[in-house]
Amino acid sequence: MRGYWAAGPGCTESPGKPGSAKNLPARRSLPAPCGSRPGRRVIHPSAVIGPEVEVGPGCEVGPFCSLSGRVRLGRDCRLAAGVVIGAEPMDRHYTSEETEVVIGERNVFHEYASVHRATGAGNRTVIGRGNRVMAYVHIAHNCRVGDNCVITNACQLGGHVEIGDGANLGGLVGIHQHCRVGTLAMVGAWTYVNRDIPPFLLAEGRPCRVRGLNSVGLDRAGVAPGARAVLKKAYRLMYRSRLGLSAAVEAIKRDLLPEAAERGGEELLHCLFSFIVTSGRGIEMRAREEETEEA
Repeated sequence: MRGYWAAGPGCTESPGKPGSAKNLPARRSLPAPCGSRPGRRVIHPSAVIGPEVEVGPGCEVGPFCSLSGRVRLGRDCRLAAGVVIGAEPMDRHYTSEETEVVIGERNVFHEYASVHRATGAGNRTVIGRGNRVMAYVHIAHNCRVGDNCVITNACQLGGHVEIGDGANLGGLVGIHQHCRVGTLAMVGAWTYVNRDIPPFLLAEGRPCRVRGLNSVGLDRAGVAPGARAVLKKAYRLMYRSRLGLSAAVEAIKRDLLPEAAERGGEELLHCLFSFIVTSGRGIEMRAREEETEEA
């Protein structure tokens, strides 16, 4: 296959430049754990790697993976069977212009996940560090995924979607083009998202509704109890006071910023404000009638 290389008869390890390979004994037909040979690439013989792909040290590329186009894969990433990274974007406006996929270190892609490169000359599809992308997930062109996210089985991210650091998407979530999910937010399984989900909140359902604060996620991320209490008050002003979004934000600035300066959470409130004022699709303001334990 001209212009491509695939591993030889056994897995290959390459401590040199991407694309260089040497055959290993047949008994090494399965990738070794990254930790067992730090800094060594392990490529399954059935994987296909394009000439412009850069594979970082310590990566494992599993059976029948396809990496094509301009792709930069950071160190210590693991790709299970059938992962596709760098395929052409499914966008009618794409005209073969030079675009790329940039992926940070320590990401895990499970079976048959796909990540498409961007559309628009010089643009990128970007995935940060430490993410877990589960089976059958699709990350479309021009998406931006932060660090330490969990994207569960069969989630479908439309073009230009942005996922904040530490966000958690349940199985079968569908996200409309240009929508955003904020930092440390959680979206429950089988939810269709067509507006922006603010940071730190928990949303689910069809239609999507905000059901409370993502208290469990905040606790796991090490957010202090005082800061979580401030965020809970902010959530209630936004979704339980019937003030409307603009008035609720002003009330949060007036009433909660001084408290946040004392108890912690001031930086988190500013993150919330920044997310709201930069929303393009609009903020999801539908809420459940009854609060849950997470709220």
